[in-house]
Amino acid sequence: MKAFIATILFFVIFLLSGCLGSSGSSTAPTLAFVYVVGTGDNSIRAFEEKTIGDLALMPIASFATNPRPVAIALHPSKNFLYVPNQTSNTVSGFSIDHVSGVLTPIGTAVPPTPACAAPAVCANPIGIGINSSGQFLFLLNQGSASPAIPASISVFSIDTARGLLAPVAGSPFQFASLSAPNPQFLTVSPNAGFLYVSNGTAGTISGFSIGANGTLAELAGSPFPVGAGATVAGLTIDSKGQFLYAADSANNKIASFSISGGVLAAVAGSPFSAGTTPVSVALDSTASFLYSANKGSNDVSAYKVSSGVLTQLPGSPFAVIPTGSIGIPQPSFLTVDVTNTFLYVADFGSSNISVFGRAPDGTLGLITDSPFPLSVAPLWIVSTQ
Repeated sequence: MKAFIATILFFVIFLLSGCLGSSGSSTAPTLAFVYVVGTGDNSIRAFEEKTIGDLALMPIASFATNPRPVAIALHPSKNFLYVPNQTSNTVSGFSIDHVSGVLTPIGTAVPPTPACAAPAVCANPIGIGINSSGQFLFLLNQGSASPAIPASISVFSIDTARGLLAPVAGSPFQFASLSAPNPQFLTVSPNAGFLYVSNGTAGTISGFSIGANGTLAELAGSPFPVGAGATVAGLTIDSKGQFLYAADSANNKIASFSISGGVLAAVAGSPFSAGTTPVSVALDSTASFLYSANKGSNDVSAYKVSSGVLTQLPGSPFAVIPTGSIGIPQPSFLTVDVTNTFLYVADFGSSNISVFGRAPDGTLGLITDSPFPLSVAPLWIVSTQ
């Protein structure tokens, strides 16, 4: 009964705050900062996240990157932000002012860091991650001049005082399991020295251990199969490093794996049904709820999580735009905000960001002013205070 009452109170407060509308977003207090990259502009777009969930452009709302930023990694210290630039084969680094939200290029006299020595060695960085200690940054490169093993992982040490990057010995690292066409996504364990890559149409996940000096070694049993006919897209790992979840866009499923010594083993009952073409997954900070962005059905599936088992919540899936809205949103990425209060969804097809309020039971409700239009097709969103 207490949980039910808490849920009702949440939605009453949520609906009342939503009634402030667009005019309220400029006067509501700032809760956090939100940064977005996408197709159509070589910059990071910066927003103030209001206490009612609305997004308002910051006074300085755009920070230049190299050509084609495709993802964002936030350093564990929350002091630095890094963006891989796909067509220029570089990674841009920024320091974050926690009062104003302004981004300042790291090492102002230093250009963005090359992914590796030359495009012939590695090209087209598509994914990024940082290990739990903040000591190393990892770039997933889709291409190179090698027809046998085109993909690779570049590894950089991070100067944790200044944020500067330096390639580690042996970088970039190539492995046979990355020979599948266009690996899609890279994620790093939040509390252990493991890294995972989704291999797209190969239907597998490659796993690697991270050495003390940043070098990579493939785990026993890697690559790990996801399922017959699978196309593996987005990945996420729970905050305790015990479970990994993978979006299978071909089979409309979410695969769940337990992690033991880095090795992946399918959870009983996995995979679990999702909407059409799930491409991204995200957990709340407690790892109690998981959400998937379903690009084909233009909605978000919501799950209760128990020891890796996923149970869809009442009302799931939730449409990312209100009924009667014009345009095809095609949600491509999603993230729970830093306060665990709102869910932000990148609508690549309609160049919007949809915003949901989260009830205590994990269920979702679009805020009144959602979606928020952008001048770029969003690919990645990160929230920080």
